[in-house]
Amino acid sequence: MNGTSTAREALIAEALGDLALLLDRLEKVGPKVDASRQALQKSSDSISREIARFAPDMQAFTLHAKLETEKYVNRHVEAATVSAREEQLRVMQDSARDLFKMEVDPVVCQVSAQLQRLAQLAQPRPNPWMPWLTHSAAFVTGAALTWLVVVMIWLR
Repeated sequence: MNGTSTAREALIAEALGDLALLLDRLEKVGPKVDASRQALQKSSDSISREIARFAPDMQAFTLHAKLETEKYVNRHVEAATVSAREEQLRVMQDSARDLFKMEVDPVVCQVSAQLQRLAQLAQPRPNPWMPWLTHSAAFVTGAALTWLVVVMIWLR
């Protein structure tokens, strides 16, 4: 049993030696980790100062971006509103025109036809004897002038 104990003791002694080396290394890493932590803290503070220095610029940029976006949206909304208003006006005019054709136009045509009939009734009728009377008057006038010429020639 002595042989096994010695080997075991040798392994334990070697493990303890390795553990001592590991502890030495850990002790050396501690200050490096602390130095890294301090450097990281300094970087964080530096970044915070830089961010604080750029914050007003970022706020101004953000405000400018919001204003430009608002202008852009207002322009497009206004254009869409004008387009919709024009389209609605066109549709309303077409509807009114169609309604006028369907409802008012027949009534207007009917009233117009009745008024034309009344206007025809209000005008005096032409006398059917008027053309014969005109011809007779022309004949009588011609005959009288001819007789007058003949009488004047005869009396001379």
